[in-house]
Amino acid sequence: MNKQFWMDQLDLVGQQLDEVSVLLLDGDPSGLEYSAARLQQLATNLKELVDGVGRQQVQSARFVHRLSELCSRLSSVREGLLRRMAHVERALQIVVPTPSSSTYVTKGVYGNARRQSGAFNVLSA
Repeated sequence: MNKQFWMDQLDLVGQQLDEVSVLLLDGDPSGLEYSAARLQQLATNLKELVDGVGRQQVQSARFVHRLSELCSRLSSVREGLLRRMAHVERALQIVVPTPSSSTYVTKGVYGNARRQSGAFNVLSA
């Protein structure tokens, strides 16, 4: 495998990363899910290829520089995804607020028998 092959593989990952960035800005959840899954698959394939031939064979300065550039871009996309997730969580909290108290309140450990208060004097069946 020549150096151009490795650069082409990095270009594929870069193009997919660009697509994820665009879809993140557009706010298309189904497209983002598909594109992110494809990015994950491309990154996994690249890792397996590098592991298969040995890391020493792909340690050219150009490859390492391009890979570090992709890593920094991936970091910014990850931060964007985290921001989007926080935004969606806040919006969901507004639309469907959580109750202030739980419906099923238990004071003790689950499964423990409650202490009898003695308020019931008559036992009925």
